[in-house]
Amino acid sequence: MNQTISNPKTEMPKTAEMTDENYLNEILSCAKNMTTNMNLMLNEMSNEPLYQTIFPLYENVRIMQRTLYELAFKKGWYTLEKAEDNKITKTYNQLETKIQELN
Repeated sequence: MNQTISNPKTEMPKTAEMTDENYLNEILSCAKNMTTNMNLMLNEMSNEPLYQTIFPLYENVRIMQRTLYELAFKKGWYTLEKAEDNKITKTYNQLETKIQELN
């Protein structure tokens, strides 16, 4: 049984040169790192005016990252693995238990 979720792959020429797929993957990786780092920065920022200046930039990068991911997935360059139902149920139950413990 195939456990992958993907679209048909847009083939790129086999070459030593960077392809559209390579560029997209590099930019997506950079955007992921930027959102991670900006999120940490915002969480630890104590200067409210600076926070209000940076937060819209973070939102723009986050939206760009999601758009890049969707494009990579659409092109078939990003593949997901389908989680087995028992793993989903197990994780759900673990989280439910933690929530109950907090109450």
